[in-house]
Amino acid sequence: MYTDSKVSDFLQKIKPEQSVGFLNSWNKSRNKRQRIYISYDSTNKNCQAGDIDLVEYGKAKADEGLPIFNYSVAYDAANREPLFYEMYPGSINDVSQLTCMIDKAHGYGYRNLGFILDRGYFSRKNLSYMEQNGYNFLIMVKGMKEFISDIILENHGKFENSRAKYNDRYDVYGTTIKQYLYEGDQKKRNIHIYYSDGRAYGEKQEIKQKI
Repeated sequence: MYTDSKVSDFLQKIKPEQSVGFLNSWNKSRNKRQRIYISYDSTNKNCQAGDIDLVEYGKAKADEGLPIFNYSVAYDAANREPLFYEMYPGSINDVSQLTCMIDKAHGYGYRNLGFILDRGYFSRKNLSYMEQNGYNFLIMVKGMKEFISDIILENHGKFENSRAKYNDRYDVYGTTIKQYLYEGDQKKRNIHIYYSDGRAYGEKQEIKQKI
């Protein structure tokens, strides 16, 4: 049985160069010719320990007034295998972390990549940096952002009740718009908009209860 104490003892004995060596060997053995879709996400942890260099005050998900450190994992979504992990100081936000991760993926030799990203990584700089490195991406965007809300309002009522736009697997209606995403954008993007009538009903009921 791998108890907490046994795992802790093992981690205490690992030297930084051993971790780096393992990650280098692990990623070297991946098949670089096939398209790999990396699902990338990070979180932060509150920490009371005083001997961790990365601990800093930052924007904690569960703010307990403690310094934090950020921890992220890059995951091969198709093969369901972790590729590499990173730790960042607590003051570095998600948007800034992505460029570091892209550099690391490029350093490991990954060229035929697609990124699946949460909305916390969305920025013009990140989109531009992924394109500079020849990487495709699928990224969630906050619907309340002005340029996205404008697109949603323009298409409101055009697809929500169309059977041809219904996705039975996920029980949502969807449509795809191809246009520039923001002022100064160099290419048109595929912008996917989804609508759930079940979720809409639930939100209406919640508003009624609040009223």
